[in-house]
Amino acid sequence: MPSVLLSLVSWNSADSIEACLHSVLAQSWADFELWVVDNNSQDDTCARVEALAATDARVRLHRLTENTGFCGGHNYALDRTETDLVLLVNPDVEMEPDYLACAVAAIRRDPRIGTVCGLLLQNRDADPRIDSAGMVALPDGRFSLRLHGQPLSTAGILEPTYVDGADGALPLFRRRFIDDLRVQGEFFDSRFFAHKEDWDIAWRGRLYGWHTLFEPACRALHPRQFLPSNLRLRRRLNGAIKADAVKNQWLLLLKNTPPKQVPGLLLRALPRQVGIVAYAVLAERKSLRAVRYLWQHWREVLVSRQLVQQRARRGWLPAPVASALSPPLLSICVPTYHRPTLLARALRSIGPLPAEVEVIISDNSTHDAEAGEQTTQQVLGKQPPQRWHYHRNPPGGNAATNWRACVERARGQYVLMLHDDDYLLPGGLETMLETLRQLHGQQHAILFGVSVVDADGQELRRQVPARAGFLAPEAAIEALLTNSSLIRIPGLVVSRKAYQHTGGPDPSQQDTDDTDLWLRVFAYGGLYQVPSLTAAYSVHDGALTTGVFHEQNIQLLQRIFQKARAQQLLPEPRLRRAEARFFHQFVLAGAYRALQHHDAASARRTLKLLELPTLRHLPVPARWLPIRLGLSTLARLNFTPPLPTNTSWAVPST
Repeated sequence: MPSVLLSLVSWNSADSIEACLHSVLAQSWADFELWVVDNNSQDDTCARVEALAATDARVRLHRLTENTGFCGGHNYALDRTETDLVLLVNPDVEMEPDYLACAVAAIRRDPRIGTVCGLLLQNRDADPRIDSAGMVALPDGRFSLRLHGQPLSTAGILEPTYVDGADGALPLFRRRFIDDLRVQGEFFDSRFFAHKEDWDIAWRGRLYGWHTLFEPACRALHPRQFLPSNLRLRRRLNGAIKADAVKNQWLLLLKNTPPKQVPGLLLRALPRQVGIVAYAVLAERKSLRAVRYLWQHWREVLVSRQLVQQRARRGWLPAPVASALSPPLLSICVPTYHRPTLLARALRSIGPLPAEVEVIISDNSTHDAEAGEQTTQQVLGKQPPQRWHYHRNPPGGNAATNWRACVERARGQYVLMLHDDDYLLPGGLETMLETLRQLHGQQHAILFGVSVVDADGQELRRQVPARAGFLAPEAAIEALLTNSSLIRIPGLVVSRKAYQHTGGPDPSQQDTDDTDLWLRVFAYGGLYQVPSLTAAYSVHDGALTTGVFHEQNIQLLQRIFQKARAQQLLPEPRLRRAEARFFHQFVLAGAYRALQHHDAASARRTLKLLELPTLRHLPVPARWLPIRLGLSTLARLNFTPPLPTNTSWAVPST
């Protein structure tokens, strides 16, 4: 693996891309890989990149089918690489040959340095004007380019110094800084698209206690094209860019302002923001899209703010150091069975193993049993051997016994079950670890969001808790026994203490052992919810959930409700209401999936489960009555529903 990733996002950059790439390939620090992520350029940018890539294997072109902006393009590269350092490269910069070498040396001076930025010049004149020397935070929540527009001769002697942030044109980031700043898996907030995202990173980095170092020995040419505050230039820009500039400033203020600074910052920022709205009303109506956007997405913005401020309260965190004898914070258990290709995907999704993490692969394979071990060795072979362990189980086991074996082998304070057909999303592991660090062992079950995907990895829907917070045992149990899709296993982290207290999964519950286990876990310690997307939950024909819609499983699920009654975990009226909703959701999901597979006969058989004597007495919830009638009609007509699988009831978790 190269020591540095150079990430370059292009979009119709043909006029500058070749000069930029030549300066990259001329760097004295040659141990790097360059990813050019092209945002669906309509000019010959890609042809020019491919011509250079043919001469240097370090250059890799990645074509995207749509314009994802500066943020989406760089996130694409960051989420698929693991280098310790990352240099972002604008396609309109030209670096001096020692830029990268000087930046790498500078960032190694102090582990608290998360970013190094250099001296960017606007031209090659004898006395060039400075484009930026880092950024300065302003009292009203904005940032300005330090020394912007000054002749180099008037800037005095430039020395290495800490600054408030780095311009997005050419910053060098530490990978640990990137992972620490992720919010809901993203480093750059994709809502920003292409403007002020560097302000967002600078502000968040300062909140978390990281340093940005300006190193004047790092020099490059950057003839800047866009400054939103320049009204003469602004009038020539399209409406989307101008609306983004307004929207992103408000996102910055809403997400990053610490509670104690809200009154003072509001007094400083409000006059300017009111002026911007007035200007938009009078002369720039398209910028009012920013108001509509925030009105539509204020809940998501509030979740981001909660996560940012929660992390900011902890300040800078040194890299965790764990001895080989101390138990890890998290054990990731990967049960597998005759699916080496899926196993490889699951293991790769974990990425580099932090010192706080161990991975346990528990293999139930019988024929071709070597495939799982070989796959594990290929994917994890270069990881520290003390952080991963492969186990082949004796024949005769099933999913429940494999689960129990995983828990018995786990040494971590917490356990994540990551089945071989599921996988973690970029930044998901770091989000989980950060949450576990903050909880200090005070919670026993933590539920994160998941992306429900099909066999090809295409997202069907997202299932993310609506808000962060703790559900007491009674509330957690009611949520579990009301919604058959509440828990997706790769999104739930459970303490080893809870597993030990509850005894783990009960093999006699067969396919319903997970719901039965969660009932006991929630009764023990409740449920803590985190509105962050961390993992992908796969729905495909080979998944266990495809064969769960039959009378035996109805009986097994009813045993769970009987246990809840016997232990008086919920008052009877609430338990009865939850039971009616649970079984209607579960059965209707099975019928829907059968119709999606063009199997009307199976859909009719599944719907008849609601006529079983043990279910017939349940009232039909108002929510499910029209869906039940509609699916019954479609099943009789042998009709396939046109709607995609985008609702929770259509994908049960049992």
